[in-house]
Amino acid sequence: MRNTVIWSFLSLVALATGGLITGCDSDAKIVRSAAGESCDKTSDCNDGLHCVEHTCYKSVTSSGGSANNEGGEPSTGGTVPTGPKPPVLGGEGETCGKRADCEDGLACLSQRCQKDVVMTGAGGDGNVTGGPMLGGPGETCGLTSDCASGLACLPTAGIGNVEAKAIGSNSVGVCSPINNGLTATGMACGAECAKAEDCCELPVSVQVANSVAAPYGIGVKSCTELAALLDGVNCDAAAPTALNAARCFAQAAYCDCAKNTWACSDAGKCVYKAACTADGSVPGGCPSFTRAGTAPTTLCNDSGKCELTTTPTCKADADCDKAGYVADSLAAEKCTQGECTCYKAAGLCYRKCGENLDCKAGTTCDTKAKVCMQNPECTSDAFCVTKYDNINEKCGADGICQAACENDRDCNQGALTNYSATRVCNANHACELVGCTADDDCASVPGPGGVRMFCGPVAAPMTTLGVSSAITD
Repeated sequence: MRNTVIWSFLSLVALATGGLITGCDSDAKIVRSAAGESCDKTSDCNDGLHCVEHTCYKSVTSSGGSANNEGGEPSTGGTVPTGPKPPVLGGEGETCGKRADCEDGLACLSQRCQKDVVMTGAGGDGNVTGGPMLGGPGETCGLTSDCASGLACLPTAGIGNVEAKAIGSNSVGVCSPINNGLTATGMACGAECAKAEDCCELPVSVQVANSVAAPYGIGVKSCTELAALLDGVNCDAAAPTALNAARCFAQAAYCDCAKNTWACSDAGKCVYKAACTADGSVPGGCPSFTRAGTAPTTLCNDSGKCELTTTPTCKADADCDKAGYVADSLAAEKCTQGECTCYKAAGLCYRKCGENLDCKAGTTCDTKAKVCMQNPECTSDAFCVTKYDNINEKCGADGICQAACENDRDCNQGALTNYSATRVCNANHACELVGCTADDDCASVPGPGGVRMFCGPVAAPMTTLGVSSAITD
């Protein structure tokens, strides 16, 4: 019995040992990838295959060149893997996101593969060869790298009610020149006149009802309507009613316009030249508004002119009591004794200020000179960046915001400009408005109140701080 058990145990050991030996010796092998299956290296693929871009491909015999070995490094001679199949490119009329998505000879325009266009100017010379085909002007793109040199991929105007610039990168855009080839003209649609006759217009500002803006409102919208209302009214009467006085003045100043009533300055501003005998918009007085709504002085000076003197008239505060008027374009009454100060730097009289609250917004009281001084536009770069929504804006030494630039595109970014090419990068690498070249350019650029403006010189930038009178005390 004991021998039988021992024999049975030895038989089991032999069987187990034989099984192990058989397993090591068996025909089972590590399974390798077939053509088209995934791999990390060539040794992962069946014989005759190479691993290219993590896929096993058949190799073809080559008379020269190189082949990929198992380590992925090139070797000389032998075979070359066929490699991945080239992408299927769009034919004419098929959709695309960039030029490289289309067949040779086709451009990606409005997200459709279309017949090629000759690339000229900023987009190329029409003989582009080698490398990926990059988009020319007007072609669809996702990134600036999809466009030819000198072009940038700018978002389209908008998609639905969402501005394209808010959608983010790789949204559909258009290859556009980074420089538009324009030079600033130094002119702008801000002149209210080109000749004196242009000033003979009833200002929109005086068309309001008298009860709304007394004593300037006259409640009519045309000279014809004004004449009808004044029918039978004697404008030469010693004391017409306040409303009729304003209407009588408006008829003479804006409708009849006798010779030399108005002049047009070199800056394109309407200047009232008629002689005056009284203050305010009354017969013999001064206008409250010009054609474009600017507010000149309504004071008649000692020389019988509706303008503030440009000749120094004071040396001390006491002289202002004698002069009787203040150099403030919005002043409605003359100075009383002790009310004004002589600003000696200009020799002109202003209403005194004692603290900042006495001055209008944007100005600060110079307590030594007792006049209100205009504040600089900015004191920090951050203010300019926020105000103009442009990261390139900086606060200059003169206190004026100025955008630095390398190309025109730098000048036209942000919500305020909405990617419209309204400014160009000048020779000083500063952004400048393109401006206008003729009055017709201003036909669709409304001035104050919607009035039509003229093309005139750009107003000079603020170089010195302005002076003004106090508005209260």
